[in-house]
Amino acid sequence: MNARPVNARTVAVKVLERVTDGGAFASAALDAELGRARLDPRDAGLATAIVYGTLRVLPELDRLIAARLHRPDSKLDPVLSAALRAGCYQLAYMERVPAHAVVDECVSVVRAARGPKLAAVANAVLRKLAVELAGQAGTRPGLVLPAWLDAQLERALTPERRAAWLRANDEPPGLCLRVGAGLDRAAFAQELRAARPEAEIELGVLAPRALLLRRAGDPRTLPGYTEGRFTVQEEGAQLIAASLGAQPGERVADLCAGHGGKSAWLAEAVGASGQVLAVDVDERKLDKLGLELRRLELDDGRVQTRTIDLSVGSGGLGAELDRVLVDAPCSGLGTLRRRPELALRVAPEDPARLAALQLAILKNAARLVRPGGLLVLAVCSPLAVEGPELARQLERAVPELVPCHELGAPLTGFQPDSDGVTRVGPWHGRGGPVSPDLYQLVGWRKPR
Repeated sequence: MNARPVNARTVAVKVLERVTDGGAFASAALDAELGRARLDPRDAGLATAIVYGTLRVLPELDRLIAARLHRPDSKLDPVLSAALRAGCYQLAYMERVPAHAVVDECVSVVRAARGPKLAAVANAVLRKLAVELAGQAGTRPGLVLPAWLDAQLERALTPERRAAWLRANDEPPGLCLRVGAGLDRAAFAQELRAARPEAEIELGVLAPRALLLRRAGDPRTLPGYTEGRFTVQEEGAQLIAASLGAQPGERVADLCAGHGGKSAWLAEAVGASGQVLAVDVDERKLDKLGLELRRLELDDGRVQTRTIDLSVGSGGLGAELDRVLVDAPCSGLGTLRRRPELALRVAPEDPARLAALQLAILKNAARLVRPGGLLVLAVCSPLAVEGPELARQLERAVPELVPCHELGAPLTGFQPDSDGVTRVGPWHGRGGPVSPDLYQLVGWRKPR
């Protein structure tokens, strides 16, 4: 795009173009654009609301836009498409947003990037929408899912849980921190409030070390970041790390470790006398783990890393681990609030394909658990094929595994469902603020 004044709507259009045309993830693209734009917190919040809101209801927006195009089946220019979607979302869903400002600013973005001809198209479509949608903002449905996914959710979740999860996805995601072990969480929250009076800061009620923040800005600029007093970790991910129940002095593994947020939690749990093995197929992710461990002052050798493709083998490792966590690569559909673009990218055949990968990884992971040890599977997906159906497949493939429903604190208060799967989601309110993605967890013991 050509240089022009940057505001919330220009940022939103740029991010939407990168996500829908360039394949970027919304969270990363938005963080990058907001970092460049340096908007004030109010405008950054508006840009965030437009981006996530647009992606949550994209099929409905495209239907509204196509009905007002001369050639609805033609492929639109990426900038024009992003501007129309952003504008349509504001007109159809956002109350108290001046229609003239929406139209003028979205048209200006197109004019600056693509010239007057496409700007005229944007102007004509958005002005029609402004007239025809007047008074309808706030009355339209929230998250719009592909039909196949909606059907899978109805099969996988109770009506109450499905409704709670869909409601949670109507809200833009906040930021979740995990405070350091031994840190007074309430006192640290007060310190953050003093530094960021415009931010909303609450204690999480599910994970005992979670702080939930909104409008707090870049977490790297918060007090205590440099000193390693906290790390960014989603509340459900904190619960998964806790579910392993790691104890001081134990040898545990974080398989499919990614950037190692759970590995750092486990390193605190096992202490200096314990050992954590962080395994991932991507060596670059494990390299970043080292940097984070140094910031958190956990780089004393208790965490070892290995690059292993667990779908094809165990890398020569034996059955020597007390506890093994497999946060398996999955469809990620339980993270739609933070990554709404996944609903548009995951194909109907993908969950079954990923479940086959998960099963291969689990069979090799089971080989690493010592007799009497614990294996825990976690997936950030609500689908049955990646939850109870996968668990039954593993039990048939590795019959010596015994289902274990007693997961580590704070999950001791969570009861598994009748299929043996413990499900964590936004329905676990307990009268306070919650932010977790939707996870399924299953545990097994290996007999002595």
